[in-house]
Amino acid sequence: MDAVILILTLLAGCLMPVQPAVNAVTAQWMQSPYLASFFSFLTGTMALGLICVALRLPWPAWKTVSDLPWWLWTAGPMGAFFVTMTILAVPRLGAMSVMALLIAGQMAMSLVMDHYGWLGIPAQPMTLWRVLGAMLLLAGVILIRKF
Repeated sequence: MDAVILILTLLAGCLMPVQPAVNAVTAQWMQSPYLASFFSFLTGTMALGLICVALRLPWPAWKTVSDLPWWLWTAGPMGAFFVTMTILAVPRLGAMSVMALLIAGQMAMSLVMDHYGWLGIPAQPMTLWRVLGAMLLLAGVILIRKF
């Protein structure tokens, strides 16, 4: 099972630069990055809905949904921000620069989240080596943008 998850995760990583490029073309056709984001989320929601139906997943009780902490509802807007920013950035910066910036941002936030053990992540101290690794990624972003 781990091999399947590893392969599917690699595939998901391969699709990361493809999705914003497809969305950017959609934005050109629709003449709006916001409409392109909307339709990206709409089709994604439909695909997930079909998966939930196919798997016969039970719908949560309304009480469960209404009792969720407010901050759990921020994941959707975060996703919308992410998708819309990639739509705006890829045509201007190129896929490689955008992916490098995203990875640098992910590494920086991951360092902080790991250090403090936020959101149930096992705490891992922010060591010099981990910070150096993140800084090397940032140096890579600078080199990619410069050359």
